[in-house]
Amino acid sequence: MKKPFTLLAVLVILAYAGGCRLYKTENGLVFGIPDYEKRDIHVSNVDLDILIKANELLPNESAWRRSHVSDCSQSNTLDLYCALEAASVIVMGKYVHRQPALQEVRFAIDDNYKDRWDKHRLVDFNSHSDTSFADIKHVLNVAIYNVRRKITHNKTN
Repeated sequence: MKKPFTLLAVLVILAYAGGCRLYKTENGLVFGIPDYEKRDIHVSNVDLDILIKANELLPNESAWRRSHVSDCSQSNTLDLYCALEAASVIVMGKYVHRQPALQEVRFAIDDNYKDRWDKHRLVDFNSHSDTSFADIKHVLNVAIYNVRRKITHNKTN
């Protein structure tokens, strides 16, 4: 029993000494930042359209559902994940799990509500007992702002 723990401890120490840090993802803790978690991802007007549409799909609290369902088409209300999925399908014709628009929402959750998710940022944050509809709108608006800023920055460079 001590050998696996010792090996893990040695790996953590070596990685830390070498500049690698543990990073929390939906797949657990990983060494270093995976490419899909890097903040300098390229965004486009498609990403902005997805976020705006998701925001429109959640116009008020009565349209929002706190609990997640595995099939998003099975309810009249939407949670954050289902709103983003539906918006992706409306805008792109398909859902892409790591679409930059969705990553920007995940980043907004990390920056503002890091303690409200464990395994799945969009679902866990949405269903967390401390999360309000205002919090949902906040992360969408932060993501919209950040995507607009990145698009403007890309045009000026």
